[in-house]
Amino acid sequence: MPSLGISISPFSGIPYRDFVTLAREAEDAGFQGVFVPEGPNDVMMCCYAIAKATSRITIGSWIANVYFREPVLCAASAEMIQSESGGRFVLGLGVSHRPALSGLGIEMGNPRERLRKYVEVIRKGHRGEPVSSIGMRLRKTTTPVPIYFGALVKETAILGGELADGLMLYLAWPERMRLEIDGAIGEAARHGRERESLRITMGIPTFLDDNREHALDAARRGLAFYLALPFYNRILARNGFEAEARGVADGFAQRSMERAASAVSDRLIDAIAIAGPLSLFLERIEEYRRAGADLPIVVPNVVNDDYVTTVRNTIAALAKIL
Repeated sequence: MPSLGISISPFSGIPYRDFVTLAREAEDAGFQGVFVPEGPNDVMMCCYAIAKATSRITIGSWIANVYFREPVLCAASAEMIQSESGGRFVLGLGVSHRPALSGLGIEMGNPRERLRKYVEVIRKGHRGEPVSSIGMRLRKTTTPVPIYFGALVKETAILGGELADGLMLYLAWPERMRLEIDGAIGEAARHGRERESLRITMGIPTFLDDNREHALDAARRGLAFYLALPFYNRILARNGFEAEARGVADGFAQRSMERAASAVSDRLIDAIAIAGPLSLFLERIEEYRRAGADLPIVVPNVVNDDYVTTVRNTIAALAKIL
């Protein structure tokens, strides 16, 4: 079985010591990488904690929100994690969602332009070049920090083809993922870059359970929040899931999580997630590999147990095939 990554979420509410322990268990099980999302947590500190507790596994920010920290600080943090991890860090960058940012009083502006300028500053800093008008310099990285873009639309994937070392894709079915990859590869070629210079990761929400109906019910609940976000909701409506998009949006407008979840159809779940037994997981993960995912990232979701048990059981189940 080719390599897999796993996402472990510190904002699930678990103690940070359990979060780090799970990362070590993923390393021991043979996962290639552990990827940390950012919400009400500092993803860079989380990655640093994993770096100090592990020795082999790749560590990725999944993703560091470019509106949460200035690029000079991000560059300094990334250099420190890269140094302390022995070159195992991947800096995933992304722009989050407009409603989430506006709720914090952050004006998004032009997200792709911000991403472009952000990367310019980070790379200048890592080369040891001045990052301020008074000549301030950061420590020069001894091992370059790969920068991946969290790309949810083709336009950002294309920008990644120009500027990034890889893409972090999420909530996409294989055909949609392929369109984003093709856009990035085409742009990379226009800038004289080979396909191998662009690594593609694909995050897949996973609800592992031998009882398919239990897994589907959990997936409906687990996916409804994300699918209510205007960005994802528009994508669904434009790609053959109009009824589901409308039902989820109506449920949230009425503050009814139950109604929103009930609008998430089995067909939609099977398009963007894996819900069911290990045999189904193996079948679906190969679809993503054939469509161009270099590293599928498993995103464990609770079906019956608590979060720590869910992640631990997912690691144990997949360790048998790694």
